[in-house]
Amino acid sequence: MGVTDVTEPLSFQVLGPLAVHAGPRRVAIPGGRQRILLAALLVRFGEVVPVDELVDRIWDGAPPMHPRRALHVCLTRLRRATGAGPELLRTSDAGYGIEVDAQQLDLARFAALLARARRCAARGDAPAEYRALSEAVALWRGRALLDVPSDSLHRDVLPNLQEQWTWACERRGELGLALGAHAELIAQLRRLTGEFPFHERFWHQLMVALYRCGRRVEALLAFGELSAHLRDELGVDPGPQLRELYLAILRNEPAAPGIPAPRTAS
Repeated sequence: MGVTDVTEPLSFQVLGPLAVHAGPRRVAIPGGRQRILLAALLVRFGEVVPVDELVDRIWDGAPPMHPRRALHVCLTRLRRATGAGPELLRTSDAGYGIEVDAQQLDLARFAALLARARRCAARGDAPAEYRALSEAVALWRGRALLDVPSDSLHRDVLPNLQEQWTWACERRGELGLALGAHAELIAQLRRLTGEFPFHERFWHQLMVALYRCGRRVEALLAFGELSAHLRDELGVDPGPQLRELYLAILRNEPAAPGIPAPRTAS
């Protein structure tokens, strides 16, 4: 197994498939257990993760006879693969941790951008909030850590990350519509409604964006597409806000209903 040149700075990505780079080079992380260990540390960056939690993440309720020893072997192999020293991958009696900053980890940058967006919202700077959220959403390359085989990680940690991403997308859409960035939003909202066909908030924003761009027929067709998804898969109709918007667009009203008031991120 090759050892990464420790003189090159390491960077990590978890907002999508797990990826590690040493400078410009991709670093291969061999073995599923090393990948799970790295992912479990990265999603708790800057914290000490207890041994029991890491064992649960890696072995999913079926630990080896000597779990602490097996975990140490995983850490040793991970250090060898990445070239990471004790200043990056830290150990203590309480557990293990990874020390990274926003330049090394996309999740750290995402968290910093959400914090910046909230500060902008607090002072009423909608354009700056929109820019921060646009940067945050752009960091995602797909479902977080979809290629990391840990049931407990996907059950206990990733839903909260997904919820933060969903909130960022929704809030960005609301701000973009309020700021008149209708045309800029359409492509992203098309992708979002394709990936999440039952998420009515994205459909609402897409219909508003299309209508305000003068694409009335496409807005009506979007409602029909959503209606078909809901009826075929769930046996329900779109909610009242979407139905109101559809009727307003159908009547070609000059000022179609806007979008609901934004909710606060958890």
